[in-house]
Amino acid sequence: MKIEELRIDLIESEPITPEWRPIRNMMEYPGAYRARFGHRPFDGEPIRLSPRPAYGAVLRLSTDANIETCALLSVSWGKEHVEWEAQAFKTQWNGELVGENALDRERMWHKLWMARRYFHVTSTTPLELIDELLWDLAGMQAGLPVHKLIGGFRDRIPAYQVVTSLSYEENLAAAAKAKQEGFLGFKDHMMLGVDTNLSLARDLRDLVGDDFQLMHDPVQQYTVEDAVKVGRALEDLGYLWIEEPLQEVDVRGLKRLADELDLPVLALESIQGHPYLVTPYLVAGAVDIVRQRGFGITGQLKLANLCDMFGVGCHGGNPHVVAAVRNDDWWEHSGSPLSPPPSHQTAFAPLFRDTTRIEDGYMYPPTSPGLGRDIDLAGIADRTIATV
Repeated sequence: MKIEELRIDLIESEPITPEWRPIRNMMEYPGAYRARFGHRPFDGEPIRLSPRPAYGAVLRLSTDANIETCALLSVSWGKEHVEWEAQAFKTQWNGELVGENALDRERMWHKLWMARRYFHVTSTTPLELIDELLWDLAGMQAGLPVHKLIGGFRDRIPAYQVVTSLSYEENLAAAAKAKQEGFLGFKDHMMLGVDTNLSLARDLRDLVGDDFQLMHDPVQQYTVEDAVKVGRALEDLGYLWIEEPLQEVDVRGLKRLADELDLPVLALESIQGHPYLVTPYLVAGAVDIVRQRGFGITGQLKLANLCDMFGVGCHGGNPHVVAAVRNDDWWEHSGSPLSPPPSHQTAFAPLFRDTTRIEDGYMYPPTSPGLGRDIDLAGIADRTIATV
């Protein structure tokens, strides 16, 4: 199944109001022996501008098997900006993709992996998108959802909800709501120091009871000593894990922490380069659960399988990967109302509907062939203003 054409459609939305707010502000801990920086919920006013159209670039790959896939490549408030990005992407990648066998995903993944360096890319997202679209093509040709094409492991995964940048009281309300909505767990992102975080942890456990899973993610704000103190308290409270307790360049600190605690330590969300850069952490025994940051679906499978060989969990990532591996026990569902994405990123969301379902406390992966998305091709055609 050869790729015959790479085409990019430029699309325009109806006028919408540009609005955006940062997730967080930085803060410095008072009285620290060395300067230590954390963060707190953003408390300023969002950016709002007058209504205007948003513009998007839809990447389309066509094959000689009469199978086509597409996805949103980029978005912008400026028509010229998105057109420039589309032209640049096609100039760079047309010769690399057209004529290639779309089923040679492993070969293409290694080409994409090295292109990160050779092309000096500022974001790997467009490259990872290519890998996902190759899996989509293969699934559609086989008539299977990607997780079954990989070799399915399960058809549903327990789901917990996570919130970001909420106040103390809002965290309690969000946890209560998550339990009421049927989620099986809740993860906080509280970042206001050891004593406040521990107070919240106790209040959360009292609120939701012992039959509901809780996780804590302080987003790298602790010292090793802080993390040991918090981790031991969380053990007593029956927490499931502590996530990103330290800066992740601190292999020695993570190793000390993992040795000190019975509570699993989940880390490596911010370490780019998976699956290769995770190996020293696994060899050192510095982490109990690896955060999934694999490069594309192919890279996520490599990372999950590598962790499995070490007897380590690998959490997060594409729903098809989560459904196809045995060492990711939970699905993370975001429920962060205070930090919505920029409005131009959601303008075209109805054109590409994810069919992953959250129901009765579980995530159910898509069941239709390929990635299982519900794509409004007629809507894309109606919004197309130019083709590159």
